[in-house]
Amino acid sequence: MTDDLARLDEVWRIRNAAATTLALSEEQMRRAVGGASVEQLVALIETFAPGRSSGPEWTRTFEPLMERLWAWCDDATIAALARVFGARGLPWAAVARALSPEQGMASRAAPRQAAWARLPAFTVV
Repeated sequence: MTDDLARLDEVWRIRNAAATTLALSEEQMRRAVGGASVEQLVALIETFAPGRSSGPEWTRTFEPLMERLWAWCDDATIAALARVFGARGLPWAAVARALSPEQGMASRAAPRQAAWARLPAFTVV
C-alpha cells in the first residue's frame, strides 16, 4: 500500500507540473498572438483547413483557438481575419462564422475557460 501512495503522490506532482507548463505556454501563446500580424494569424488559422482537418479533433482544437483569438486580439484584427476567410467562400465558411461579430460577442461573454486563467479547467478527454 505504501508504494501505491508514493506513486499517487508522484503522479500528483507530475500533474501539477503539467498544469504549470500549460499555463506558461498559454501565456507565451498570448504574447505571440498579440505580436503577430494579420498574415501570421491567417497562416495559423490555415492549419485548420476544413478539408484537411475535419471531425472532432478539428472542433476540439479550433474552438479554443478562436476563443483565445477573440480574447487576445482587437476588433480590427478580428475584422481583417473575417474578411480574409469570408472571401474564401464555402470551404472556409466555418472559419468565417467563428470570426463573425455574433460569435465574438458570445465568446467574449462566456468563454468555456478564461484565456487568462492560471490553471486549465478540469476536463475529461
